Amino acid sequence: AEDQPHLPSVMAFLYESMRFSSFVPVTIPHSTTADTILMGYHIPKDTVVFINQWSVNHDPVKWPAPEVFNPARFLDENGFLNKDLASSVLIFSVGKRRCIGEELSKVQLFLFTAVLVHQCNFSANPKEDSKMDFTYGLTVKPKPFTLSVTLRDSMDLLDNAVQGLQ
Repeated sequence: AEDQPHLPSVMAFLYESMRFSSFVPVTIPHSTTADTILMGYHIPKDTVVFINQWSVNHDPVKWPAPEVFNPARFLDENGFLNKDLASSVLIFSVGKRRCIGEELSKVQLFLFTAVLVHQCNFSANPKEDSKMDFTYGLTVKPKPFTLSVTLRDSMDLLDNAVQGLQ
């Protein structure tokens, strides 16, 4: 976990994965606590409201070419993670009802991804179209695909980590 600040490309990949997939396209229901006017529309108190996270994460005003998977969009000119842009990814909701597990989830995603990339080689199936396509519903799911995963020649890092835990 202490390597995370030194691996901005991994975090950029994770933020772009979350932005691009928006795996839960709408938030859990919220409710207005008072009569509200938003952009000229009257929303009465106790109205159930859903936030369309997919739409926010694919808004071409905020995200140029939102249909293109591009982790580099989260890196600044010096190759560091653009934290302002990263905080614009709406995947854990917003406000007081924001997911309390957000930071833990991001750390777990980082560790999982970094260990896999460090310890494994990944190869896409050359017989399949490489276009990322999804099935949309209550959640967003990638359409089936296959890939080959093999261990790298050296497993020293993982072996040392496991021995340290024992």
